Amino acid sequence: MEPVILGLCLVDFHHTRGPEVEYWYGLPEGTDSSKIWPNLPFQALPDGSHSFKETFTYFTLLFNEKKKCSPPNGATDLPEGELNHYTTLFAISCSRQIRSDELTHKDKDITRSTVQKAIVVISRQPIFGQIKDKLSLVTNAFFLQRNFSDRSIISSLHGNLISIFDPLPSNLQDSLFYVGLSLRRIIYEFKKDTLILLKAILLEKKLVFYGTNVEALCNLQFGLISLIPNLLSDLEKSGSPQMYDSCEGLKAADSFKSSDRQSVLRFLGFPLKIFEKGGLFAPYTPLQQMDDISSTNTDFFVIGSSNSLLTEQKSEFCHVFVNVDDSSIEILDKTLQPALQLSGHDKKWIEYVSNMVSETWNENDLFTPKNSQFEGSEDFLRWQFEDYLTGLLSSVKLSDYIEVHKNNSMVIQSIPDNVLNSHPINLFNANWVSRWKETQNYEIFKGSTDDRLFDIFPPKHAYNGIGAFGVIQQKLAATFQNLRKSNSGSSIGSSKVKTADSSESIEQDDVSTKSTVAAAPETSQSSSEKDHNIWSSWRDYFNVKKQGKKGEPDLEIKATQHLNDSSSTSVAIGSALLGLGLHLNDKDERMHEDESNLEKEAPHQGESNNEAKSEHKEESDLESEAPHEGKSKNEAKSEIEDESNQKGGKTSSQDQHRILNESSNSETKNDTTDTQRDNSNIEKEIKNDIANGGRSYEQNETKEDYKIKQANTGNSSHEITIKENDNKSETKEEEGNKFETKEDDDNKSETEEDDDKKSKSKEDEEAELPGHQQDDNFQAA
Repeated sequence: MEPVILGLCLVDFHHTRGPEVEYWYGLPEGTDSSKIWPNLPFQALPDGSHSFKETFTYFTLLFNEKKKCSPPNGATDLPEGELNHYTTLFAISCSRQIRSDELTHKDKDITRSTVQKAIVVISRQPIFGQIKDKLSLVTNAFFLQRNFSDRSIISSLHGNLISIFDPLPSNLQDSLFYVGLSLRRIIYEFKKDTLILLKAILLEKKLVFYGTNVEALCNLQFGLISLIPNLLSDLEKSGSPQMYDSCEGLKAADSFKSSDRQSVLRFLGFPLKIFEKGGLFAPYTPLQQMDDISSTNTDFFVIGSSNSLLTEQKSEFCHVFVNVDDSSIEILDKTLQPALQLSGHDKKWIEYVSNMVSETWNENDLFTPKNSQFEGSEDFLRWQFEDYLTGLLSSVKLSDYIEVHKNNSMVIQSIPDNVLNSHPINLFNANWVSRWKETQNYEIFKGSTDDRLFDIFPPKHAYNGIGAFGVIQQKLAATFQNLRKSNSGSSIGSSKVKTADSSESIEQDDVSTKSTVAAAPETSQSSSEKDHNIWSSWRDYFNVKKQGKKGEPDLEIKATQHLNDSSSTSVAIGSALLGLGLHLNDKDERMHEDESNLEKEAPHQGESNNEAKSEHKEESDLESEAPHEGKSKNEAKSEIEDESNQKGGKTSSQDQHRILNESSNSETKNDTTDTQRDNSNIEKEIKNDIANGGRSYEQNETKEDYKIKQANTGNSSHEITIKENDNKSETKEEEGNKFETKEDDDNKSETEEDDDKKSKSKEDEEAELPGHQQDDNFQAA
């Protein structure tokens, strides 16, 4: 087995000849060090490195294992017969500089004020993170000697690295390659563009990374490649577009061991071989290597450069240009924009990942999140991207399988319905998937994996949240649930009579109440008893509302029962609106109630609508003509408005009830006074008739008999007045009962006093009118 560490060298920036290799150590025997890797000095001392006190550079080299030499004509012009002899090596350099007057031993070639040198370690695997710290210590110690003629420390470094990495274990862990690569920094700076760059690499396009900080430039490229599992350990053919693995004769993996991670990854098709035929990977590319990029053999590449001249010709060299200094990307090939557009699930997923990094960002440590938590750590991010790629590969396999067997119903039926109808491939941008199926790495993946990969690894997107349509569905469901909960409260408000009504609404309620009592007493009585039983008081209302929060089905049944009991279409419509969380205005509710009552009267109406209207008109005329000692309804309304204005526009329901009760009591007193005045007038008329000798008055004739005779002779005004007074008293008693049920316990005492006054007024009536019972019989007739 070949050693991992191939050799070390010292590179100097000669003040006359430019960068050159000054010293080699540890090269394989038979290697001509004077002719090997002519571009290595320019890679080890990149453009702009003199601006940094210390800088690191990562780059690739081609080496002929058989001849122990480098390619004679560059990486894109390899002899066809020697392609299998070449392999890709990985080099890391650490460069520093020192003032020439600080040196204890100065060569005659030193003509400038500063001296710049770099130590380079060449290995067969990209284990930069394992070497970087040791290389930095050795380079710093080498400059602290202030005498570059003593190179023993370089040989000591070589011996130390050989003892650590040779032989390299066959079951090399992925974590060994990830040391020194900060995914957190990449995602923190590029955010969603990280996923765009990964998808662009998978499409095998030409990507150029530019930046003045060469270490950050190289870290970004290796970090993106490391997102594909096992790819860092499979880059031995990435140094030349002529080296690749043939897609012919590929054998699909038919089994894996669940306890062996490498076995599982191989079964999934990892790594996805990005740099196959026509592909080139050069993390740092000097201007001397630009011929390899423009070669006809090079179809796509991922390269990095710190030379600003490359930015002036970026449109000629690449499809995607990445500026590392300002963390921006530019898609120069406009045909790629639809494919590189992130889907909705892609955006949600990468936003979740980037937010996790931002929330745990630690300025003092680029690799460790705050509080050292797992969420947002390097391992967490790698697992996230591995889960994303696994779902992508499984979804593509499902799509391919359905396309191949679309005419075979028996095969299609073997796929579960939920998987068959999910179409997860659309969640990754179908345009990008179709472009990816044209690449070589897809062909290798397709031939090396099982066709029913989706049976073991679920075809899904890494983003487990719901889409925009699902969010709308959830909002609608929550809205209807809230409306259903508020259904009981709305139906309660519509079934109650508001106390702050206008005088016109109260008068209309009086007329409708009279007509309903006269025409359909059974219906009104049953409905009032039902309402009274369900909503007997405001306290019951709040109790039922609390119960509704614990058990909603009861309230829903009551609302449905209300619809069944409603014989009026308008009431049914109102109840349906209540079910949707809507309700009518107070005036609209009374209009619908009046229409309902009139419809109930029609089949067995005792008096016509015209008679009810005339009665209402006569009542209003009498009220307008007769002076009242108490407060009228309009005055009660005005008093409510005055109190409302005095209290800032708010009047409690208790105050409204109290004022209306006082108005009702005063009107009852006025009616009693009117009745007494009418009786006295009748007595006067009887006396006048007797005195005038017109009509004989029998001693046993009652006042009621006299009124009956007067009615027969056309004097019906007295009868109408008495009847209206009786009806008024009955109506006011019903209103008093309604208000009594709505008032709190504090107002019950006042209502009892009003009842006592009413009973006294009735006793006075009966005392003055002994034929009251006969008058009632007359009214019933």
